[in-house]
Amino acid sequence: MTKKKQKFGMGRYGWSIISVILLSLAASTLFFLNLFGWSTPWLDGLASGSEEPISKETKEKVHQVNETVGKSHQDVGEFVSNTHDFYNNTTGYGDIESLDWDQQQERAKQILTSLEKLLPSVKNEPLKQDLQRIQNLANAVKDEKDKEKVRYLHRMFHDLDIALNNYKAYDRIWNVTQTLKTAN
Repeated sequence: MTKKKQKFGMGRYGWSIISVILLSLAASTLFFLNLFGWSTPWLDGLASGSEEPISKETKEKVHQVNETVGKSHQDVGEFVSNTHDFYNNTTGYGDIESLDWDQQQERAKQILTSLEKLLPSVKNEPLKQDLQRIQNLANAVKDEKDKEKVRYLHRMFHDLDIALNNYKAYDRIWNVTQTLKTAN
């Protein structure tokens, strides 16, 4: 009798184990990159949901807005940056689904107080329109629990942070502000 040579095979069980290990490794890598704020170009594209990067022309126009409107409204820029950080921390990465409404409504009141002081000094008409729109949204959030209004506030502060402070953490512009309309 002749003996048959046995082939080495992993079978379903072996492939399942390897698949689980690879998926766990990929998921933990993404988690730690995100947790520690480390960035890669391919991960930035995934995080922002943007399919294409902002064009060079748009970047130049944003830079121009930053050099003109941003430089002449640094106090507004600081307010925008701080408020944008708040929204990144409280609504980002799915947190919009479980908002702390007391915290959101308190921030809306703070926004209104800040805008009372800042609006009279704003000379740029598109920026003034954006701040008035933010004022209307903050009034609505102060009085009702509407997560879409909070999402819209976050997007407005995001775009204004790009316009006034050259915010570069993401390559996405939501196109919700008059201030950046000239840049798109």
